[in-house]
Amino acid sequence: MKGPQEGGLVRTLAVIPARAGSKGIPNKNVADLCGHPLIWYAIRAAHASTRIDATIVSTDSEEIASVARALGADVPFLRPTELATDSARDIGYLQHALEWVERERGWKPEIILFLAPTSPSRTSADIDAAVAFLEETGADSVRTMIHDPKVNPYKMWKADGAEGKVVPIFPEGLQGVPRQECSACYIPVAIAYVTRAAVIRAGNLWGDDVRMMPFSLERATDIDTPEDMEHAANVLKKFDLI
Repeated sequence: MKGPQEGGLVRTLAVIPARAGSKGIPNKNVADLCGHPLIWYAIRAAHASTRIDATIVSTDSEEIASVARALGADVPFLRPTELATDSARDIGYLQHALEWVERERGWKPEIILFLAPTSPSRTSADIDAAVAFLEETGADSVRTMIHDPKVNPYKMWKADGAEGKVVPIFPEGLQGVPRQECSACYIPVAIAYVTRAAVIRAGNLWGDDVRMMPFSLERATDIDTPEDMEHAANVLKKFDLI
């Protein structure tokens, strides 16, 4: 378990969210990935980080809590059910976790990381770089992101009610413009999301000043489906991350 005892100094707190209600993969957060429960990868990276002072797991599941504790994680509470629904927002469980450690342990974190188990290819070096970037820039938050040149919302369309009808996401007439002339766009990938605690306390997730930390498209993982699990296993093997 990484973290000080009650009343200890915690400047940087990592929260690993692991609710039970996964639809694409039942019990996804504890599903086997290359011989380990999926949540193990997040716990391992957080514990190896030199920038994290304490790590807790936020879950609504006794089963996940038991597995996480067996892996050395700190699971100090069960998340309220209303903060673990399909429609629940990240800000809810982060505020809950922050308020709990402030009230029950006397911690006053300045920086919050949320490390989703669904990105098992993160390393402690990725985490440390994101925290360092936040501190160097003075930003409100830092998000790891990938750039996929084949994916650009300026070229995308969306459903418009009637069956088969679509309209452009951006109606500025860019659909016929060569891709190379469109603004570069980036996709968040939950390798390391870092936000100042004051922003979370204010009910905001990112704040006004959001910075991007580029991440390798080849090493990115984001697990929602069995196919994503297979892809993640291949990435872990390729980059020797097991």
